[in-house]
Amino acid sequence: MPTVHLVRAGERRRVPWRNGAGVTEEIAVGPESTSGEPLWRISVADLGETPTVFSAFDGQDRIFTVVGEHAVALEWESRTVSVSPWCPVAFEGAAAPRCVPDGATLAFNVMVDAGVADATVEFVDVGADSVRTGTDGVTALFVKSGAASAAAHRAHPGDCLVVRDEEVDLLGDARGLLVRISLSHSTG
Repeated sequence: MPTVHLVRAGERRRVPWRNGAGVTEEIAVGPESTSGEPLWRISVADLGETPTVFSAFDGQDRIFTVVGEHAVALEWESRTVSVSPWCPVAFEGAAAPRCVPDGATLAFNVMVDAGVADATVEFVDVGADSVRTGTDGVTALFVKSGAASAAAHRAHPGDCLVVRDEEVDLLGDARGLLVRISLSHSTG
């Protein structure tokens, strides 16, 4: 399997939400755990424009980022969080909030098995920041604007570069979400 992979916006695999309330498009999925669930997953969900409830993912950590034009409110029993576009918010996957969008929008999700994986998501400017992937883990760049290159691959808005266990410089003038996923050594 190539260590640098380009996933174009139109090539993502559509999968129904676990609770049947919507659809997500998978960008990349890690190996399965003993329970059959992936150790990590990167995807883009269509949130639509009407309120919905997220699926619960026990034992998973989620980093949620609005990547559409409209902000959303995430509502739990004890609190509500307003989420602006391109501002990552982390929470436990078992906490399935109600999502109230200000209008039709999309969300970028990174979910990891909380027992064996860690993830970070940050907004970066590849042209201004030096971005290098690591030899131990997964690095992905979801492009908002501009373009980014890694090896022989060039990503444009809506595309995602996924690099597994290889040190590569991400080059270009892209701005977007940088994901870093690391697995504990006990996962193999």
